[in-house]
Amino acid sequence: MNRVTAAIARQEANIQARTEKGLVDAAALARLDKTMDMELGEFARFQELKSIAMLEGRLTQDEAQAIYGYLGETTEHFNRQPLAVKTVLTQVFSELLRRTQVA
Repeated sequence: MNRVTAAIARQEANIQARTEKGLVDAAALARLDKTMDMELGEFARFQELKSIAMLEGRLTQDEAQAIYGYLGETTEHFNRQPLAVKTVLTQVFSELLRRTQVA
């Protein structure tokens, strides 16, 4: 298990626990899921930044491959992913974008 897949597993458990405790309901999760959908420009930029991060050693090949698998070849593939995947990958994308602004 790499950092990406481990984070997704933690997020799945977090979503389940919050749902079971009544802290969040299905409607709220559905709204959040929709807001996490990715557009083509974001999708292409994420793929690019993921590849650069791997080449620079900030992501392992296994982590980059996991991200690629979850992103897929189309935005539709990513947009059909479970909420845990979308939240973790959105965070990774945010961190990669932040690094490019600092550099």
